[in-house]
Amino acid sequence: MRHIVMMRLKPGIFDAAAEQEYRETFAALAQALPEDILAVRVIRNIVDRPQNMTVMIEMQLKDESSLPRYLQHPLHQGIGKKYNPYVEAIASFDCPD
Repeated sequence: MRHIVMMRLKPGIFDAAAEQEYRETFAALAQALPEDILAVRVIRNIVDRPQNMTVMIEMQLKDESSLPRYLQHPLHQGIGKKYNPYVEAIASFDCPD
């Protein structure tokens, strides 16, 4: 299954250091849950338009049962706790791979 999350963060929050932190965290999640997370990409938006999101996380998960394990993992919870106060908009999408 494919799990996609797009977020718009407040201006100035998703700088190079935050982008690196996201990349490292999601790489660590893939290592921590190799049976569940088959692939992951963190993609930064490069065009500033009002409707655009700041970052997209695209994951290939084994199946639907992988989603709660990923969502409840301490690495996911930790990055969410740090950046959620700066999220202005978020959308997720889950579909077959």
